[in-house]
Amino acid sequence: MFFEPTPIVWHNGKLVQREQAAPSIASHSLHLGIGVFDGIMAYWNGDRYYIHRLEAHLNRLRHAATQMGLAFSWSNEDLTLGITSLLDELPQTNYYIRPIVYRAGAYLNFSETMPVDVTVLGVTIARDVDKPIKSHISSFERVSGHAIPITWKICGTYVNSYLSRRAAQQSGFDDAILLDQDGRITEATAANLFLLQKDTVITPALTPNIFPGITRDTVLDIAQSLGIEVVERDIRPDELGNFDGAFLAATMMELRPLETIDNYRYDSWNHPLFRQFLKEFREITHQ
Repeated sequence: MFFEPTPIVWHNGKLVQREQAAPSIASHSLHLGIGVFDGIMAYWNGDRYYIHRLEAHLNRLRHAATQMGLAFSWSNEDLTLGITSLLDELPQTNYYIRPIVYRAGAYLNFSETMPVDVTVLGVTIARDVDKPIKSHISSFERVSGHAIPITWKICGTYVNSYLSRRAAQQSGFDDAILLDQDGRITEATAANLFLLQKDTVITPALTPNIFPGITRDTVLDIAQSLGIEVVERDIRPDELGNFDGAFLAATMMELRPLETIDNYRYDSWNHPLFRQFLKEFREITHQ
């Protein structure tokens, strides 16, 4: 599926045509993937936008940018105003909002004194997609968080996700589940994994190789509010036959049931726990 970015973007404090924010062909952000980004959902709910956990997303973006030597001066209030001003200029629908921090200038070398650019673009996107996902265990290993920090959404790191999903789709699947260097299940290419076993939710315990997603955190909050037991632990591929269902959780994907992981089949869509999580999540995002 191809998503078309909006023709205008917020760039360094003002709304401009999208290509005015493009990096130089000589930018090291383009050549080396030296940039950080985040993903935020802006839901149009009939008369207003609901932006899910905006402050948490912006704090994560700022932390990653600082750690990468891409510190910027725009405050969260500035970025929030930029996002709302962009939405005000766009047709009223649901958007995946992508803020990105990079160096657009012609710098094949790099220094922390070089100017940093901040751009926010939007992508129209469907919400509340119910179609179950077919996945498999990827032949690509999850990149080590000790090599490149996974908790920062670094542009270049997502080549790992791109290769894994591309290979999955070439093999007839929608997505892939990645293992770490020790053979433990980590996550999908861009979503956290939850497995269902009767009345219990099992999810991989966070390690440096697993992204601590904001939607993952939302699912854990929902579980706590409903009194659903959640077990965070290491999970191996040979355990996958022990579960009754599974689903993925991510900002763009929201909550999506898994139909398969390799030869293991699940009726996740009809699993009572998944239905509870989906109901609660959609009540949050439709407010």
